[in-house]
Amino acid sequence: MLRNVPARFAHETAEMRIDRDNVLEVAKALSREAARLDEVLSQNGQARADLCGGDPVSADAKLAFNQRAELLVDSYAKYVLDLRQLATAVAESARAYGVSDEDIARSLER
Repeated sequence: MLRNVPARFAHETAEMRIDRDNVLEVAKALSREAARLDEVLSQNGQARADLCGGDPVSADAKLAFNQRAELLVDSYAKYVLDLRQLATAVAESARAYGVSDEDIARSLER
């Protein structure tokens, strides 16, 4: 029933119990978590290391740390996007249960 579910959530979604009674609550919970994590990214996603000292290793360590930090932030941002897509897919599946478009839209409000 869920279409366009990000691949990284396929296993978890397969084990979720979504029904007429909880479909909008599941969508709302996923949407809230995406918003919460997005806020964490906004507040902390630009953190970078400076030189720790004047030794020859510090410049290389700074570069390596910052490259890894950027990869981690990018991965985290993709996870947030995937959560949003999953929330949307769950909310849209509510139509199959006869839930109104207005109720679906309200479940995804931030």
